[in-house]
Amino acid sequence: MSTLSKTLVSVAVGLLAFLATGIAVTAVIDPYIWPSLLVGAPVAVTVGATALLATVATLRYRERRRVGTLDAGAVAAYRAAVVAVATCLVVVPLGTAAVVFDVGELGIAVLVFGLPASVLLAAVVAYATVRRTVPARRPPTA
Repeated sequence: MSTLSKTLVSVAVGLLAFLATGIAVTAVIDPYIWPSLLVGAPVAVTVGATALLATVATLRYRERRRVGTLDAGAVAAYRAAVVAVATCLVVVPLGTAAVVFDVGELGIAVLVFGLPASVLLAAVVAYATVRRTVPARRPPTA
């Protein structure tokens, strides 16, 4: 897959995730919070950026694995992408449900602070993966 096609696919996935999340979160919490766009927009930007970077990491990982040039950086980026996407799939519905079921300000806190925390979690996973494989001079496992 060429660099241009990987870039276009990654941008398309990120844009689709941005639009879908932004519209869904804003529409669902609109009856409960007046400027729902102020909550939906940052969540959409975070999820869209996560989807874009996860797609880049996944395509890079798959290509290097297919060719046989898999390195610790590609494995670390792929694992971090999996963790970031998984946490987004948990945090966004959890925060939105907390707003809908009127659990107080917990829903907004989960949406606004939980997503950046998931980025930190993904960074820790990437660091741990590189730290575990590079000093041992072992090839990374898939």
